Amino acid sequence: MIKSGAFIPILIMLPNFLWMLFPAVDTSESPAEPLPLTIIENAGRIVAMVIPFFYNLRFDAPISALVVILMGLALLTYYIAWGRYFTNGRAKDLMRASLFSIPLPMAITPIAFLLLSSYLIGSWWMLIASLLFGAAHIYISAKYL
Repeated sequence: MIKSGAFIPILIMLPNFLWMLFPAVDTSESPAEPLPLTIIENAGRIVAMVIPFFYNLRFDAPISALVVILMGLALLTYYIAWGRYFTNGRAKDLMRASLFSIPLPMAITPIAFLLLSSYLIGSWWMLIASLLFGAAHIYISAKYL
């Protein structure tokens, strides 16, 4: 069984690697994001992507089975949103379009995955980093995408 927390950032970043190879076809400029918000988003992102490398996944915690299921649903929804984006012309509007009645699924579902993962690795630091990253990332995605 996989025990390394390193799988958390790897699983969440897989579609982003494809996005770097195949960026959006709409190259219109978005309004500039506020610098403090960008700093909070990027700092939270970096910390949330690094912390899991120092932890093992804890499958013996009281509700770990439920957390794993919820993480799987969040990740599956995230991958479906990315699949829709890549298969429908990589239009920028698809990055913010609702999916399964979830607004901004490409921003909300990875944050849900990271928040849930903080329980699975037992890290308050991961929870705090995910909350900071999530608040800034969702706001920026809603306002500036």
